Amino acid sequence: MGLILWPPFGTKAVIHLQENMLDKNTVAIEVDGVLDAGAVPLLKGVCDRHLGLGREVLVNLRSVVHITREGRVFIHRMRGRVRVSNLPEFMNLETDF
Repeated sequence: MGLILWPPFGTKAVIHLQENMLDKNTVAIEVDGVLDAGAVPLLKGVCDRHLGLGREVLVNLRSVVHITREGRVFIHRMRGRVRVSNLPEFMNLETDF
Protein backbone atom coordinates (compact mmCIF):
# COMPACT_ATOMS: atom_id res chain seq x y z
CA MET A 1 0.00 0.00 0.00
CA GLY A 2 2.38 2.67 1.12
CA LEU A 3 5.31 3.81 3.15
CA ILE A 4 4.81 6.26 5.96
CA LEU A 5 7.76 8.12 7.49
CA TRP A 6 7.81 10.04 10.75
CA PRO A 7 9.00 12.74 11.22
CA PRO A 8 8.13 14.08 7.74
CA PHE A 9 10.52 13.86 4.80
CA GLY A 10 13.50 16.18 5.14
CA THR A 11 14.16 15.37 8.78
CA LYS A 12 15.69 12.28 10.26
CA ALA A 13 13.03 9.56 10.16
CA VAL A 14 12.54 7.67 13.41
CA ILE A 15 9.89 5.19 12.27
CA HIS A 16 8.86 3.63 8.96
CA LEU A 17 5.53 1.92 8.45
CA GLN A 18 5.01 -0.25 5.38
CA GLU A 19 1.43 -1.34 4.70
CA ASN A 20 0.94 -4.46 2.60
CA MET A 21 -2.49 -5.80 1.67
CA LEU A 22 -2.31 -9.59 1.98
CA ASP A 23 -5.87 -9.93 0.71
CA LYS A 24 -8.95 -7.70 0.67
CA ASN A 25 -9.57 -8.30 4.39
CA THR A 26 -6.03 -8.43 5.81
CA VAL A 27 -3.26 -5.86 6.02
CA ALA A 28 0.27 -6.40 7.32
CA ILE A 29 2.04 -3.38 8.80
CA GLU A 30 5.83 -3.65 8.98
CA VAL A 31 7.25 -1.34 11.66
CA ASP A 32 10.89 -0.25 11.41
CA GLY A 33 12.75 2.08 13.76
CA VAL A 34 11.81 3.51 17.15
CA LEU A 35 8.28 3.21 18.50
CA ASP A 36 8.05 6.27 20.75
CA ALA A 37 5.47 8.86 21.83
CA GLY A 38 5.73 10.64 18.48
CA ALA A 39 5.26 7.45 16.47
CA VAL A 40 2.39 5.94 18.49
CA PRO A 41 -0.33 8.25 17.06
CA LEU A 42 0.85 7.47 13.53
CA LEU A 43 0.75 3.69 14.02
CA LYS A 44 -2.55 3.95 15.90
CA GLY A 45 -4.05 5.95 13.04
CA VAL A 46 -2.98 3.37 10.45
CA CYS A 47 -4.31 0.50 12.58
CA ASP A 48 -7.60 2.30 13.33
CA ARG A 49 -8.14 3.11 9.65
CA HIS A 50 -7.89 -0.54 8.65
CA LEU A 51 -9.84 -1.80 11.66
CA GLY A 52 -12.59 0.68 10.80
CA LEU A 53 -12.82 -0.96 7.37
CA GLY A 54 -13.27 -4.35 9.02
CA ARG A 55 -9.82 -5.62 8.14
CA GLU A 56 -7.63 -7.93 10.17
CA VAL A 57 -4.44 -6.05 11.09
CA LEU A 58 -1.09 -7.79 11.51
CA VAL A 59 1.66 -5.65 13.06
CA ASN A 60 5.20 -6.96 12.58
CA LEU A 61 7.76 -5.49 14.99
CA ARG A 62 10.75 -7.43 13.61
CA SER A 63 12.68 -4.28 12.64
CA VAL A 64 11.91 -2.18 15.70
CA VAL A 65 15.16 -1.14 17.38
CA HIS A 66 13.66 0.49 20.49
CA ILE A 67 10.26 0.86 22.13
CA THR A 68 9.70 3.56 24.73
CA ARG A 69 7.24 3.21 27.60
CA GLU A 70 4.56 4.93 25.50
CA GLY A 71 5.15 2.44 22.70
CA ARG A 72 4.96 -0.49 25.11
CA VAL A 73 1.68 0.72 26.57
CA PHE A 74 0.27 1.18 23.06
CA ILE A 75 1.26 -2.35 21.98
CA HIS A 76 -0.19 -3.78 25.17
CA ARG A 77 -3.51 -1.99 24.60
CA MET A 78 -3.72 -2.92 20.90
CA ARG A 79 -2.95 -6.62 21.30
CA GLY A 80 -6.62 -7.49 21.64
CA ARG A 81 -7.47 -5.62 18.43
CA VAL A 82 -4.50 -6.48 16.20
CA ARG A 83 -2.15 -9.44 15.87
CA VAL A 84 1.40 -8.55 16.87
CA SER A 85 4.33 -10.62 15.63
CA ASN A 86 8.04 -10.56 16.40
CA LEU A 87 7.54 -8.81 19.71
CA PRO A 88 11.00 -7.90 21.05
CA GLU A 89 12.08 -10.22 23.84
CA PHE A 90 12.31 -7.40 26.37
CA MET A 91 8.58 -6.80 25.83
CA ASN A 92 7.81 -10.46 26.57
CA LEU A 93 9.60 -10.16 29.90
CA GLU A 94 7.99 -6.92 31.07
CA THR A 95 4.87 -6.88 33.15
CA ASP A 96 4.76 -3.26 34.38
CA PHE A 97 2.25 -1.62 32.08
